[in-house]
Amino acid sequence: MRVLLVLISFGMIAVPALIALARRDLPRCRRIGTALVIFLAPAAALGLIHGVPELDGRALQNPVAWTTLRLVLSGLALILPWCLYVWLASARR
Repeated sequence: MRVLLVLISFGMIAVPALIALARRDLPRCRRIGTALVIFLAPAAALGLIHGVPELDGRALQNPVAWTTLRLVLSGLALILPWCLYVWLASARR
């Protein structure tokens, strides 16, 4: 089950990056830069989320609330590549 969830998560991150890489209306270096930004943004967001001790569930007060916030932000990090793709693709038109 974990393997399936990891594959789904990777697909949610990789697909918008590959779509941005496949566009032909931009120069190659611009496409590669855009795809890298889209692909690496969730890693930066998840690194920030898991790097903050309060969001890692080690808070002294209200650990359930902080853990819930961490789960919500982690879910939003999986939607971030699609939002970035739409934002960066619409800026060119």
